[in-house]
Amino acid sequence: MSIFRPFKIFAPTPILGYGYNVDEFWHTIIEDAPEAIIADGGSTDPGPYMLGTGKTLCTNASITRDITPFLEACANYKTKVLISSAGGAGSNEQVDQLVDIIAGIAELNSWLFRVAEIKFKDDRTTFLQKFRTGKIKSCSSSPTIKEQDIVNATKIVAQMGAEPFLEVLKNDDVDIIIAGRSYDPAPFAAYCLYKGVDVSPAWHVGKIIECGGQCSTPKGRSIVATMLKDSFILTPTDPIGRCTSVSISAHTMYEKTRPDQLPGPGGVLHLDKCTYTPQGDGRSILVKGSRFVPTPEYEIKLEGVEHLGYRTSFIAGIRDPILIAGIEKFLETVRRSTSEQFPELGTERGPQLIFHLYGKNAVMGGLEPNTSTPHEIGIMGEAVGQSQEVADAIAGFSRTALLHGAYDGQMATAGNIASPLTPLESPLGPVFKFSIYHLMQVDDPTDLFPRSTTTVGNKTKETERNVTQRKLPQLPKIVQQKSQSSTKITVLGLRRRTADRGKTMIRNMAYVVRSKNSGPFEVTLDILFLSRADFDRARESEVLTPELIQNIYHLKSAEEIIVCMFFEPALAWKCTFKRPWPQGSIGERDTFGAQLHAPMLDVEIPADGQRAKL
Repeated sequence: MSIFRPFKIFAPTPILGYGYNVDEFWHTIIEDAPEAIIADGGSTDPGPYMLGTGKTLCTNASITRDITPFLEACANYKTKVLISSAGGAGSNEQVDQLVDIIAGIAELNSWLFRVAEIKFKDDRTTFLQKFRTGKIKSCSSSPTIKEQDIVNATKIVAQMGAEPFLEVLKNDDVDIIIAGRSYDPAPFAAYCLYKGVDVSPAWHVGKIIECGGQCSTPKGRSIVATMLKDSFILTPTDPIGRCTSVSISAHTMYEKTRPDQLPGPGGVLHLDKCTYTPQGDGRSILVKGSRFVPTPEYEIKLEGVEHLGYRTSFIAGIRDPILIAGIEKFLETVRRSTSEQFPELGTERGPQLIFHLYGKNAVMGGLEPNTSTPHEIGIMGEAVGQSQEVADAIAGFSRTALLHGAYDGQMATAGNIASPLTPLESPLGPVFKFSIYHLMQVDDPTDLFPRSTTTVGNKTKETERNVTQRKLPQLPKIVQQKSQSSTKITVLGLRRRTADRGKTMIRNMAYVVRSKNSGPFEVTLDILFLSRADFDRARESEVLTPELIQNIYHLKSAEEIIVCMFFEPALAWKCTFKRPWPQGSIGERDTFGAQLHAPMLDVEIPADGQRAKL
C-alpha cells in the first residue's frame, strides 16, 4: 500500500481565456511546485448560443495567451495540465479546436506533449431508450422533457464526472488532458482521487477552486490548494489576498441553488459539518469535514439546445419628453403597423418583435418596482424570424416605423429616435433555447465519453539541452494579516461599520448583495452580512421570507421558490427561485441573471430587536 504524500494543485483562472497575473503564475510554479494546473473552460452562463453554434466563449487569442504559460510549465517543470469544458460549451469540435491551439504552440516552441482528449458520444438512440424507460428526469427547475426535445436538439452534450479523467490519469505518459463538457469540479476531484485524497475533500476542493481565486478576499484570479488525505489548505497567489472562514464558506453559495448540499455526478456533497481553520500565515484556511454521500443511481446531466430562428437587432435613443410620456402607446402603434406587413408576427411559432426600453424596465421587465419617468430611453429592438432575411426585414421595417411614426402631441417631425450606429440594423445569426437540462441514469460513468491520446509538437536534441528555467518573479511583499476572527469585513480596502441600530436597509447591513443564474432555469439571490450582529438582526427580524420574495419578484406562487434560508457559516442569506424567462433566448433581459438583486438593496429591516409587522 502506497504512502500518501501531500501535494499541491493550482487553479490559475476561473475560466481559460479570462486571464490571470503571469508573475503570480510563475512564482507559484517555481515556489510551490504544484503537480497539476487545472482550469475550467466553460459554462452555461452565456446561454445556449455557444453550444448551438460551436463558437467559443473566449477568442483564440485569449485562449492562446492563457494556455501558453501552462504549456511552458508542462514542458519545463513537468506539471500536468487538465482543461475541462473546452471552448465554453465543451462540444467535440471545441475539444478539437483547443487541441489544435496546443499543437500550434508546441510546434512554435519545440515542445512535445502527449495529449489526451475526452469527448462525448451524442447517442440519440440511447437517450430515447432512457427517456422511454423513465431514466431521464428534470434537473432542479427544468421543464419536463419530451421525446421531441431529444429528436429536435441541434446539439447535446453531457457533464462528465471524475471517472473519465481517472481512466486517462492511469496512463502516466499523458501530459495534458483536454475534456469536453464536464461537471465543473470534476477534473480537480479526479486528480485528487488519483493521488489518494479521500472522496469528500476531493470533491469539495473542486467545488471551491473551479472558480480560481474568487474565494479569497479581495476576490482574486488564482489559488493554490495543498491537498491532505482528509482535508485541504487554500492559499491565494495574490500577496495581498487572503482566505477567511467566511470567504470560503460564502463561496459555496455562488451560483448554487443552496450552499449546504451540492449535488453532482454520483452523489451529493454535504457541507453542514465543515470547519474552516485559519493558518499561521494569516492568509490560508484549512478546510475539513465535508461529506460526499453517494446517490442510489449514477446520473449525468444532459445539456441540449434547439434552434429557434435568426435574430437581428437595432439600438436607438429617445430624449423627447412628449414621446417618452406616451412610449408604451407609441410602441403598440409600431407593433401594429409591423404586424400588418408580417401577419404571423407574435404567433406561437411565427416571427417575434421585442422592444427593450433601457431606462424603463429593460433589465427587470414586469419585476421592476421603480415607476419613475426617465428623461431619456434607449431602445433595443429584437426581431426573430425563420430566416436571417425575415429577421432583417422585420427589424428594418419596425425601426423605420419608430423613426417616422406619428404619436399624440408630436412636435418633432424630423425623426423620433437617435440612431448611434450604422449599419442601422445588425444581423446576429441563429438564436437557440435550452431544450434539455436533465439528469440521465447511466450504468457506466465512462461509457458516453470516449478517450484517445495523440502526440503534438516536436522536440529536438537542441531543445532538450536548453530547457528554459524561469527566474523567480518579484511580487509585492505580503503584509502579515492580524486575527481572522474579527466580525468586521474589509471590502476594497475600506472597513465598514455594523449598521445603525435603528430602522435601516439591507444595503447598509451587507457587503455583498448579488444575483446570478443557478443553471439556465433558476436565479439565486445572496446577501452576505457585514457582521455577526447584522446577520443575527436580519434573521431575528423575520423580514427575509418566501412571502417577501414572492411579492418583490411577482412570483405566481410560493412553489416557485426552491430555497429560502440563512447560512450561518457565511453569515449569509440565500433564496433561489425559478427563472422568470428563458435564459439566453428570445426576449432575454439578463443572460447571467446578474442584475436581479437590485430590489433587495432597499428592503427595510426594522430597528434592532423588532420583528417585521405581519
